[in-house]
Amino acid sequence: MKRWKSKVLLILAILLAMFLSAGCTRGKYPGEDKLPGVGGLTKAEEESGGQEAGDLIETRSLPAYTEDGIRFSFQADNKKLQVYTENAGWQDIMPVGVNVGAGKPGCFPGEFGITKEEYLRWFGQIQAMHADVIRVYTILMPEFYEALAEYNATAQKPLYFIQGVYNNEQDMVELADAYAQDGKIYNDWLAMCRTIVDIVHGNSTIEQVAGNAYGVYDDDVSQYLLGWILGIEWQPDFVINTNEGHPDKTEFDGEYLYVEEASPFEAFLAAGLDACISHETEQYKMQHPTAFANWVTTDPLAHPGEPNPEMEDAVSVDAEHVKAKPAFRAGLFASYHVYPYYPEMMRYAPELLEDDPPNSYKSYLNKLVDYHTMPVVISEFGVPSGRGVTHLAREAAFNQGGLTEEAQGNALVSMLRDISDTGCAGACMFIWQDEWFKRTWNTMDYTDAESRAYWCDVQTSEQFFGLLSFDPGEEAVCTVDGKAGEWDNMEPLVKSGEKELYVKSDEAYVYLLLKGGGKQTRITLDTIPEQGNSQYDGADFSVELNGKKNSRVLVDPYYDVNYWLYTTGTYSTSKVLEVQEGYADKNSSRFEPINLMLNRPVVLTDGTQVGTEQIETGKLRHGNANPQSNKYNSRADFCIKGDITEIRLPWLLLNIPAPNRKLRIADLYAHDEITFEPISGIIFAVDGVSGVYSWDEWELPTYRERLKQSYYIVQEYLAKQQTAKGGE
Repeated sequence: MKRWKSKVLLILAILLAMFLSAGCTRGKYPGEDKLPGVGGLTKAEEESGGQEAGDLIETRSLPAYTEDGIRFSFQADNKKLQVYTENAGWQDIMPVGVNVGAGKPGCFPGEFGITKEEYLRWFGQIQAMHADVIRVYTILMPEFYEALAEYNATAQKPLYFIQGVYNNEQDMVELADAYAQDGKIYNDWLAMCRTIVDIVHGNSTIEQVAGNAYGVYDDDVSQYLLGWILGIEWQPDFVINTNEGHPDKTEFDGEYLYVEEASPFEAFLAAGLDACISHETEQYKMQHPTAFANWVTTDPLAHPGEPNPEMEDAVSVDAEHVKAKPAFRAGLFASYHVYPYYPEMMRYAPELLEDDPPNSYKSYLNKLVDYHTMPVVISEFGVPSGRGVTHLAREAAFNQGGLTEEAQGNALVSMLRDISDTGCAGACMFIWQDEWFKRTWNTMDYTDAESRAYWCDVQTSEQFFGLLSFDPGEEAVCTVDGKAGEWDNMEPLVKSGEKELYVKSDEAYVYLLLKGGGKQTRITLDTIPEQGNSQYDGADFSVELNGKKNSRVLVDPYYDVNYWLYTTGTYSTSKVLEVQEGYADKNSSRFEPINLMLNRPVVLTDGTQVGTEQIETGKLRHGNANPQSNKYNSRADFCIKGDITEIRLPWLLLNIPAPNRKLRIADLYAHDEITFEPISGIIFAVDGVSGVYSWDEWELPTYRERLKQSYYIVQEYLAKQQTAKGGE
C-alpha cells in the first residue's frame, strides 16, 4: 500500500476535486429484520439510532474528570491510554477499532457520498464486532457527526472516535516545503487544526468548496472523541526539503506544547497540535489526547537492515521531540501505520528476524514501544483480501493481496495479538469498507483514473482491505459454484458439438459457463482487431482449462501490458525486465503467462541480490465462490462440478480498464504510452466456433453490502478478549 506513493499524490488530489459534481448510487444491504447492532435493534431502529425519525435526540452525558475547569475523559499516562470512570477513576484501556473511509462504489472520497443511514448501519455492525472506536481521517459531512450523535444517544455503550486532519497533498507535491509560498501549508495546517475542533464541538459552518466537506455542523460529539490524530503519512522528500530549507526553524514554544532537539518539520507539526489543543481548551474548556500521524518510513528508529535506506530510512519524524506543558493534562501519544509487508526490512532486516520463529512485525513493534516514553497507537494495520497482489511479505499469510477473506481475518487477529503483546496502547484496523476508487502502483498505469470508482477492479489489491465488501450487482449475476441454475433461460453464445459456452458480466467480472468441456478445453477471446494469435483467428487471450490445479489465462505476447511497461514503455529505462528478442512480435502464434510486477531488484545489506519479483496473475484458482457455502473460497476463479465449469475473469485481466465506459487498452506498440479506445464486444471461440459478447455501459454501479469472513473472525477474537477481561 505504500509503494511509489509520492508520484501519484497530485493526480489523486485533482481527481477528488474533478468528481465532486458526479452522482452517487446507493447499494443494497442484507434484508434481514435484525442487523448485528447494539441491543438487537430492528433494521429501522438501527438505521435511525434506535429512535423514530424526527424524535428529539437527548444528549447523554459521559463521565469526565475536571481539573482547573478543564474537562477530559481520556488521557495518555506513561505508556497507556486511560478512561475516566465515575466509580473507579482512571482505568487503563487498550481501544481496538477500525478506520472508516470516505468512499463507496460510485463515489470518489471528495464527493462524500456516504449517507447518514449508511453510517448508522455501519456503526451497529462495527460495535457488534466488539470494536471500541472508529477513526476518520478528515472532516466529513455533517451527516457523519449527526449519525454518531444519534447512534450513541441510545447505544448501550458509546462508540468512540478518533478525528484526523488531512493535509492538502497537492500543495505538498507542488510546494515541497511546509514554509514555502509565504507559509501556505503551515498556515493552512494551523487553520485546519483549529477548524476541526469546532466541527467536533458542533459549532461550525463550512462553505462548499470542491473536494471538501461542507455544511452546518451543529452536533456536539466531543464527549465521544477519544483523541486527535492529525496529519498524514509524511513523504520523506517533503520532510527533508522543509528541514534543509529552514534550519533556523527548530524552536517552538506554544501555549500547551514545546519542542526539544526538534527538526524544522517537527516544529511545524508541534505548532499544529498546539493550535488544536489551545483552541479546544480555551474555547470549549476540554482536552483530548493528541498525536500526529506517522509511519515506518519516517519513524525515529534506525534500520540498519533496510535495503532501500535512501527511500525508507532517509529522515525521522520523532514524537518524542514534542513535549507537553503541565497545562495540557490529556497528554500526547504516538501514532503509526505499520504493515507486515512494507518496507523491505519487514522481510529482510536481520535485526527484525532474531526471534525463533522470526516475527518481524512483532519485533518492530517491540522496538517502537521500547523507544517511546508515551503511549504508542498502531492506527493503521491490515492486509487485503482479493485476487490482486502488490507486495510479498516474509510469510505469504501477510502478503499485500492474494489472500482469502479467511486468511485476511487470521492475519488481522495475528497482528492484533502482536500489537497487544508488545504493549501498544491501541489499534485501528485498516479499513472498514472496501474502496473501489483506490489504485495501486502495479496496476495504476493501465487503469482509467476517471472510472475507478464506478467498477470493481479485483486486480488492484488496494481496493480490498475492508471488512465490509461491496459485492457487484444489486443481486448476484453469477455465483461461481459449479451450479448452472442461474444460467437457466439463457441461450449459449457458442455451441460446438457437445460444448456450450454462456457469457454474462457485472461491475467486476466476465462470467463464463462451459457445459461439456471435458478435462481440457481452450476458450479464446479476441478483444482488439488487427493483432493477436494468428493460429486462433487473432485471439488475444486464451483460457486454458486443464483441471483444478493447472488452469490459467494466457495472453498474446504483443498484448502483454506488464512486459511492455518494463521493456518498452513507462519503466523501460529501469531495466527491471530484460528484453526478450522476438517475444512481443506481432502474430507470434503463441500465448504466454500473464504476470503482475511485485518488486524491482533489491540488494540486501549483506550484498545478497534479490531479483525482480512477479506473480502469474493469470493462474486460476479452483474453489467455491459462493459466500453462503461452508466451502466458500473468496479467491476462487473457477469451479468444476461434473460437466459444468463456471469461471469469473477480472475485466483488467482482459486489458479492459473501464468496462463501465466500454474502453480497452489500445495497441501498445503503436503509442508511446498506454491509451484507451472503445470496445464493442469480445469474440469468444471454442474449437473454432465463435460468438460475440457485448454489454451495456453504465453511469453508476450497482452493489450490495456483505460482511466478509474476516469480519466474523475478528469479531470472535475480540469477543473472547472482552470475555477474558471481564473475568479478571
